Order: sequence, then C-alpha cells, then structure tokens
Amino acid sequence: MDIRKVFEGEAPCDKCDQAQDCKENEWACRAFSFYVLNGRFEEYTVRQPTRYIFNKVFKEDDTALKNYLKSVKAKEEMGIHDLFEE
Repeated sequence: MDIRKVFEGEAPCDKCDQAQDCKENEWACRAFSFYVLNGRFEEYTVRQPTRYIFNKVFKEDDTALKNYLKSVKAKEEMGIHDLFEE
C-alpha cells in the first residue's frame, strides 16, 4: 500500500522561501519527507533540500523513505547532525 496522501493541512512548503527552487530543481527537505509519511511536520525540522531526499520521496518506494528517516533519527540520537546529506 502506498502511504503517500494528499493532506488538507499546511505543508512545510507552503510558507518556505525555498519552495520554488525545490520545484524547479527537484529538491526536497527532511521536513517535507516527514510530512509525506506522517501528514504533519514540525516548524523546527531541518530544511536543507537535496536531490537525494527528493529521490527518496518521489522515485523510490515507501520503505526507502522510512529507512532514510530512521537513519536520520538514529544519527540525531547519537549527536550527529549532518545537514549536508548526499
């Protein structure tokens, strides 16, 4: 089952200064990827958009996106905050 849905609430891109760049360059950020899976996001979530995250969201299956977010969470719990992902 594909868990990607259309959400009625505010998306992280709605008020983001980088939204147009992301659209033009096929970028996505951690806030958007979490939103896609969970239908919500936190304002403080990192918004460092990359093509890597875009591909996880739009070109791979949901398992790949879930695994990516789990690895990010594990790194953060270990005190590793890598803003410049692949």
